[in-house]
Amino acid sequence: MMHSKQYSPMMWRLHIGHYLINKLACGGITFLLLSLINMITHDYISNSILSISLEQWVYGIIMMAFITFDALCVIIAPLRGSRSILVLSAWGYIIGYSLAVNEISASWLSGLLGLSTILLFYFGSSIIRKYSLTSLVLAWIIPLVCIWIFKP
Repeated sequence: MMHSKQYSPMMWRLHIGHYLINKLACGGITFLLLSLINMITHDYISNSILSISLEQWVYGIIMMAFITFDALCVIIAPLRGSRSILVLSAWGYIIGYSLAVNEISASWLSGLLGLSTILLFYFGSSIIRKYSLTSLVLAWIIPLVCIWIFKP
């Protein structure tokens, strides 16, 4: 029988706040890397594969997909290790593939972009420590700098 920890309401708020900062920091890393790749490929990602902006892709679609995956893992069954990466990869591919709106030939590219972006989130969340100043910088400053530098 599994026992849950009893937290005060303030502790719940702190745990939720740390979780959100971690996800925003993962979004900052992912947005920075995708912006650099987009710049190197001369806007191929934003023009050919996606019909939405990179900000909407990372912070709207992929972040919500990752939070949904986390919620399902908590509710249904916790996944660990390679099984978690496999299910998360399939989830990212499905999300990317289903959101391809430009044309049929780009749908598999959008699926691969979804897969790679959600894996960046996963590895970012495993690298970033919960209580560090780095997560705050990655969560708030890096996205603002990316928007300022990579602004079309």
